[in-house]
Amino acid sequence: MQKNLTDNSELATCTIQLQPFAKFLQPIITDVLAEHKKDKYRNGTKLTPDVLVWVILTLTLRRDLSYPKIINWLLSGIRWTTIDKPAIILKCGAISHARTKLGVSVIRNIFHKSIAKFKKINPDFYGLVTVAFDGTALTIPDTDKNREEFGKHESGRGKSAYPQMRVVALLATSHRIIIDFAYAAIKGKKTGERTLMMEILGKVTKTNLLFLFDAGFYSFVLAYQMIENNQDFIMKMSKNTKLPERPGSRLSDGSYLSTITGKIEVESGGKCNRKKWKKVSFTVRVIIFQVPGFRPVRLITTLQNSSITDKEIIIHYHTRWDIEISYDEIKTHQCATLKGHEPTIFRSKRPDLVKQELYAMLTVYNLIRELIVEASNKYNIVPLQISFLDTLQWVIESCPMLSLHTGKRLNNMVNYLLKMISESLIDRPRRHRSNPRVVKIKMSNYNRKREKHRSESVDFANNIELLTALPNC
Repeated sequence: MQKNLTDNSELATCTIQLQPFAKFLQPIITDVLAEHKKDKYRNGTKLTPDVLVWVILTLTLRRDLSYPKIINWLLSGIRWTTIDKPAIILKCGAISHARTKLGVSVIRNIFHKSIAKFKKINPDFYGLVTVAFDGTALTIPDTDKNREEFGKHESGRGKSAYPQMRVVALLATSHRIIIDFAYAAIKGKKTGERTLMMEILGKVTKTNLLFLFDAGFYSFVLAYQMIENNQDFIMKMSKNTKLPERPGSRLSDGSYLSTITGKIEVESGGKCNRKKWKKVSFTVRVIIFQVPGFRPVRLITTLQNSSITDKEIIIHYHTRWDIEISYDEIKTHQCATLKGHEPTIFRSKRPDLVKQELYAMLTVYNLIRELIVEASNKYNIVPLQISFLDTLQWVIESCPMLSLHTGKRLNNMVNYLLKMISESLIDRPRRHRSNPRVVKIKMSNYNRKREKHRSESVDFANNIELLTALPNC
């Protein structure tokens, strides 16, 4: 039983926070802990619920530090001011036990409530907010429980070195903020990217979104459901899908309208369990293009207004690549490890803590991205021109010092941080490049990288060739 419940603790919550995120996130943390009845603790408890949440979030910001050193880093500002803290505040076992007791649902709700509290994302393409789906695999420490829960990727050459989790995210491309995601084991039934994508899509309620899909996500049911729900999309199509031209539908820019017919499952309504199917159709705009040196590409879209040109749609579709950049920022920079650390994205050795860490990781990523948006709005800069890596370093550098101040002094320091972020522009702006599909280590079907395989600059917009049909069709 809990006794002597109190709001005071040896580790004051005002010092164990990730500044400058506390003003935004602390009210959410307080509300979620109260909702889950996790806000009470014993008198004298060092790792209070508030402090524990901030420690869990910090685990995904300082992947290079062990559990005890995470606490020391959070306290490093006040340590040298008060000169009264021991070298080791808490041991690894205490933190792991507290994380297990807290569970996954608290951090999951903090993620979703933080997304809901973000400022409205302004439209970026003809009154629509562009969002993109894509998946990735995240490596996990190799323990018996993690292998059993998530599995290892298998190929003809054997298994991967570590268990992996499959994650599919929905990203707002103009700000690179992850607005939802789903996860599963790396193999097994209902663990594919399309299944996870449909799970996310089923929770989307906004109607002013423009979805960007790669060819692997296409299905007749997906396209039909989106059109029925008045959701706009641009989708890459495989060469095997038939897109017949509707007579007299050719637009002036070369695109045409196509009516696609297929079947969808409907409720049987009878005593038998036999499936019943209904024949339905929908109309989409088809755009065919080719860039010299590459295969022809077909896009279908609900954007049928002729004032939106083919080239605009083609160029905008390629912003889908921003989700790959987000994955790189998380894996390569936010979750970077030092020599001697286990080279996995996650550090947790239990499946429940891996899931907890995933929600914390993406919460912290979004908080950093939102800080970039705040700095860009204040100094009139495009958010994607600001370096994520530099912003990450500014946050790590400033957090211990920001914890020492409150009120006007803290506001001044946060404003200075925003100024530093606004000046941290990417030194090499994103270029349009063409890269050969080769690998440095021969562990796939791609050719091995040689001296001749180098990036080439391309003028993508001017090199686009609009086609009226696929060659040899």
